[in-house]
Amino acid sequence: MESSTGMRLPDDVAEAARMALGGGEIRHEFAWMSWAGTVWRLEGESKSIYVKRAAHLDDERDRLEWLKGRWPVPELIGLFHGFGDDWLLTHAVRGVPMNDRSITWDGPTTATRLGEILRELHSIDATDCPFGGPPERGEVLVHGDYCSPNVLVENDRLSALVDVGRARVDSPRVDFAAAIWSLQYNFGPGFAQIFLDAYGTPPMTEREIERLRRSYSRK
Repeated sequence: MESSTGMRLPDDVAEAARMALGGGEIRHEFAWMSWAGTVWRLEGESKSIYVKRAAHLDDERDRLEWLKGRWPVPELIGLFHGFGDDWLLTHAVRGVPMNDRSITWDGPTTATRLGEILRELHSIDATDCPFGGPPERGEVLVHGDYCSPNVLVENDRLSALVDVGRARVDSPRVDFAAAIWSLQYNFGPGFAQIFLDAYGTPPMTEREIERLRRSYSRK
């Protein structure tokens, strides 16, 4: 199968996609690039799936399996290898990224919702988490890249989390850093403390906030 960009899908990936979409002709497919790899959305008559291509996706596959029923994450179809890369297939989920143009929240509202949602995510029992655990004092189950594009919402509520390949037991500051970086990228400085207040963490100085923002890395 060839994508709209002319890139071929490995045969087993194409077959898994057809089966997941219920057979028949795939009407639309499009691709976009991110630091995490290349992603396609494939649409059948009544279903949609996502296909991600990157060098190594077994970490994300393993976390999707473990997070099922704990966090709202996409349902895994399978992981394949072809053309020198990994290919991860998941069913489409409801909602749009928090930074989507259809979301009309201003900076304070976005910061508040990011903090409230993260507080709920960090409340999940991480005792048996096989990634980075067992948790030490103050550590929680973190997303690992908690920025607006990875937080999907529908009707003003969290609907799904994507790009969970870095989820693990770690300091909550890992997710603070990504959220603060994302807020400043999208709205400019001045919203970090609103986010931290919504989460429920003690206030930080501007110097501490900037140091935390700069610690964010997507590599």
